[in-house]
Amino acid sequence: MLISILVTTVPSSHAEPDPGLATRQAERLTMFGMNTYFTGLERFWNDGDAGIATLVAEGRQLGVAWGREELSWANLERAGKGEWDWALMDRRILEMAEAGYGIVGMLLTTPQWARIADCEPRRTQYASAGVFAEAYWCPPASTQDFADYVATVVERYDGDGINDAPGSPRIAVWQIWNEPNAWETWPGSPAEYAALLETGYLTAKAADPTAIVATGGLYVFDGGWNDGIGHRDGLSFMNDALAARPSIWFNFDALAIHPYMPTAAPDGAGIFGSVTMWGRLTTSRNWLNEQTARRGGPVRPIWISEVGWSTCTAADPGCLIGGAARNRTASNPEAQHLYFGPTASRAPLHSCRDCNARGDLSALVGKSEDQQANYLVRTYGIALAQGITHLNWFQLEDKFDGAAQNFWQQAALLRTVREGYARKPAANAYATLVAQLGPEPQFVGFGPLHTFQHQADALSSVARFHLRFTTPDRQTVDLIWRNEGLEDVAVPLQPGANASLFNRDGQAVALPIQEGQGIIRLSESPVYLRQALPPVLQHSPAAIAIMVRPGTGPQNISIALRNAGSGTITWQTELDVAWASVQPASGTGYTSDLLLTLDPSALGEGTHTGTLRITSSAGNATIPLRVIVSSQLNRHYLPLVGR
Repeated sequence: MLISILVTTVPSSHAEPDPGLATRQAERLTMFGMNTYFTGLERFWNDGDAGIATLVAEGRQLGVAWGREELSWANLERAGKGEWDWALMDRRILEMAEAGYGIVGMLLTTPQWARIADCEPRRTQYASAGVFAEAYWCPPASTQDFADYVATVVERYDGDGINDAPGSPRIAVWQIWNEPNAWETWPGSPAEYAALLETGYLTAKAADPTAIVATGGLYVFDGGWNDGIGHRDGLSFMNDALAARPSIWFNFDALAIHPYMPTAAPDGAGIFGSVTMWGRLTTSRNWLNEQTARRGGPVRPIWISEVGWSTCTAADPGCLIGGAARNRTASNPEAQHLYFGPTASRAPLHSCRDCNARGDLSALVGKSEDQQANYLVRTYGIALAQGITHLNWFQLEDKFDGAAQNFWQQAALLRTVREGYARKPAANAYATLVAQLGPEPQFVGFGPLHTFQHQADALSSVARFHLRFTTPDRQTVDLIWRNEGLEDVAVPLQPGANASLFNRDGQAVALPIQEGQGIIRLSESPVYLRQALPPVLQHSPAAIAIMVRPGTGPQNISIALRNAGSGTITWQTELDVAWASVQPASGTGYTSDLLLTLDPSALGEGTHTGTLRITSSAGNATIPLRVIVSSQLNRHYLPLVGR
């Protein structure tokens, strides 16, 4: 491509970005989120400012882009209507924003003065089954009080500089409550939640029209499960909420789900297909599609706002008695409830007696640290293949430091402050996942090794998963594993590509190549196969020529560099004439934009030539430069307005 320019006026100047801009928060919601809980009072009591600063930094080092936080009404407006306590919340939200986190804020809990009058009998309604709700989870008596809370909080953290918290940090994403289909966190009806969702959504949108507002995270199993003691499938719960108030169909921008399956692998063989991770996501998507076809409106995304696996052991008191410790006042102490839904085999688990029949709770829900790391990567892979747009692992570090005596505390990726916040293998697996797939993974389909087939009403089989992704710099990344056992396989490689293999934790693994195929040993621990095409430097335009009158000032011309292969390239430029300059003179990237400035102001009449040379790790190139200076330019070439 040849650029020829006839110049009769001085062009506008080129604006450079401000190098002093502070670190910005994540703007676009992406897959890599985390339940961080930096803002909790328990976090401050147990970790202090120094510990929280360490955790904030560690989360970002792992690649966490979005932190999920509770903006508890019961804490913020505890003393009475209009009596706000912002000090700790403002400090933590600003700390997260300055570290670059996007923030998902949960709008939940109710202060004592705002609760429904019958809170006490509600929260003990299922006491005989060992099910209790803390009082702050009771619904508010007045949706107007809830609306006032939502309006105040969303306005304070909308980042627009008006009535903002100090520093104007932004919370761009909100959820209305959390797990309303569990009695422990919503001792109320679907109809009451529908009223809350409508109020919260409309109020949040009025305060910040650009905010994304999602449902509270809904535990999902098979679309219809109900244990009769306050726990039911989130999709069934939403059916009743919609029946009570159909207008709420237009009162959420995303459906947030919690597809917890703590007793089994996300893709384990021998599990009914409908309740595997793949099955739960499929059921959720089918429900959303069916409702959209029936009620109208846009197709909305599905998020996983919580999912995780515990690594508790028999030596951990929380793993043995977790729920029983919280519910020991139940009328039947032998039927202590441990809420996490039915097991993967579809057999409901309701009591410690059930646990003991299986050995102990740790044998049921306690996974090895290696399993936890494997399940994390496999869950992310399945979610990406299913079109999930955002996922928050539960959790970064246990803010209770074990005091809650609940097996979920061991789902954390980091150990407690007493153990120096050391990483568990799952933390390194998370960091490797981000590094290998990139901050915004692009799933493009299944590779040739893929054998998994979803069948909702049949037991899942032993299978291979081969998911293919591409990176912005044209590398192909395959995420591959088996859901059970070992197998040596041969995978076809791209002709001419440089192939490399990495294990779950990012360590390079030998990749034997035979007749154009890579030989890989597959296991339950995922591996990454990266293929990069040889780098090739391309530039546009191929040549540059301008025609000017004597005395014309500097002219700016854009030049684009790109690697026609894979990966980033390092390049530098060289000019052989004084009347030309280029910015930047060197750089690194898959694509780069250069600004060439030609200054003919001191050149005499005639033709002047020069060369821009580009040397790079992907090859070299030359771009010829030509400047024609003439006072006798044919008026035919001038713009019409110049005649």
